[in-house]
Amino acid sequence: MTFNLTLPNRTRTNQTETLTTDNNIVLIGANGSGKSRLGAWVEQTMQSRLTVHRISAQKALSIPDFAQLKNLEQAEKALLYGRDDQHASVGRKITDRWGSNPTTFLLNDFDKLLSLLFAKSAERDRLHTQQTKAVQSYVPVPDAPIDIIVRIWSDIMPHRQISFNDGKVLVRKEEEPEYHGKEMSDGERVTLYLIGQCLCAPDNSIIIIDEPEIHLHKSLVDKLWNKVEELSQSKLLVYITHDLDFASSRKDALKFWIKSYNGNNLWEWDEVPRDENLPDGLILEILGSRKNIIFCEGENGSLDTTIYQLVYPDYHIIPRGSGQKVIEATKALKGNHNIHHLNVFGLIDSDYKEEEEKQTLLQHGIFTISIAEIENLFCVEPVLRIIAEHLELNSEQKVNEVIDFLIQSLNAEFEVQVSSKAEKIVEYKLGAFSKEANNEQGLTAGLTTTLGRIDIPTIYAQTRTSFQNAIDARSLNELLLIYNRKSLTNRISGIFGLGNGQYDKLLVRLFKGSRKEELIHAMRQYLPQIN
Repeated sequence: MTFNLTLPNRTRTNQTETLTTDNNIVLIGANGSGKSRLGAWVEQTMQSRLTVHRISAQKALSIPDFAQLKNLEQAEKALLYGRDDQHASVGRKITDRWGSNPTTFLLNDFDKLLSLLFAKSAERDRLHTQQTKAVQSYVPVPDAPIDIIVRIWSDIMPHRQISFNDGKVLVRKEEEPEYHGKEMSDGERVTLYLIGQCLCAPDNSIIIIDEPEIHLHKSLVDKLWNKVEELSQSKLLVYITHDLDFASSRKDALKFWIKSYNGNNLWEWDEVPRDENLPDGLILEILGSRKNIIFCEGENGSLDTTIYQLVYPDYHIIPRGSGQKVIEATKALKGNHNIHHLNVFGLIDSDYKEEEEKQTLLQHGIFTISIAEIENLFCVEPVLRIIAEHLELNSEQKVNEVIDFLIQSLNAEFEVQVSSKAEKIVEYKLGAFSKEANNEQGLTAGLTTTLGRIDIPTIYAQTRTSFQNAIDARSLNELLLIYNRKSLTNRISGIFGLGNGQYDKLLVRLFKGSRKEELIHAMRQYLPQIN
């Protein structure tokens, strides 16, 4: 169904603009960007033309002992307008429903929702009885909202059963006694509340849901809103959220980034750009950043990501997993002209790369660290000395013992390391393949040219020499640049009298203590300066 949604002008003038859409909408922005205020503005602006039912983030979830039984007209007025008498109207909604403070008022209408749910069931039963008497034969019983809630509930919470009897909400867990709805958890109560509110909103209405993920476990959020959307085809759902995961989960929704609120009903906002090479969640994270971006290897919470955040405090660090993912994300973002307010860089491990490949990557803003992989950064000489001094050990002796260990380990797998680096060089040269003409001969000629650049004996000999030179020179820096073996920190723990895995843990403690700046300075010497 198509809706025309009125929004404030994105150029921050006092005009409005109309968005015509068949899709639901997500308004996403950081805390303090004016999202809730915008939701209230949309409600006030549009409610004279059609029903706009807003569910605020500030809501009480207390369930009464018994729902107050009302007729359908009274119950609908109470939920939509905040009162059920002859004075209930859209014009009084801001006072009666929102306490004259539509942005921050604590909405307390669970009792009204339950009254309407029971009223709809009662009205369904009345009409069905009337129809059955008229035809004097069986008439199928249509579902009331309560029946739909029970069905959805069993789908998303299969180990709990919900029932509505005699004005009460009752819940039963498997093989446990039944309990009253007021004893439900926050997650259970908000699930019932959100389903009920969306089902009770009239057809052809706009439903604005502020913080649709609050109180819900992440495993339930998608299931819940997928079900609600399935049952709300005749309604427009407008979600207001700061949760990147939720926003990216609404795959077919239009997404708008609320950048800021400037007072006097003026917002700065724009549509979230799409990029087939960048996941929606990543684009949203980038749009929400006020700092320039560095993509790096690793995962959120990993030690290497923590190090980069400390060394590059003026940048927003986004881990992308593998080095190839870093390269892809950096190139894709640099090529996306819709995201132009930030500079973006990549930072990857050296990982057997030759100087030619590093320089090529640098042209795309992708830097390589001066060691084989980030874990080796924890074994550079200044860091080894800090660890030794902290443990009151002879730092010179410990540095030499680490060098001896690296040489011994490298010699033990010398051919494996040499062949692995040579393999990477060959892969890089093969990656330079391009056809020389748009036909079979052009492809053949291109492959011949590419293979002609690959001299395996020379590559292997040069690689072998570089490894041997590092060993002969007893150069810790060169050894850490060429020796690509994870968990070096675990393997050298014993040199410092530490158990397996204790070296990393000690390093983390020192980063949180008095040697933090000393360690950052030590590591910064081995990381590129990014401007």
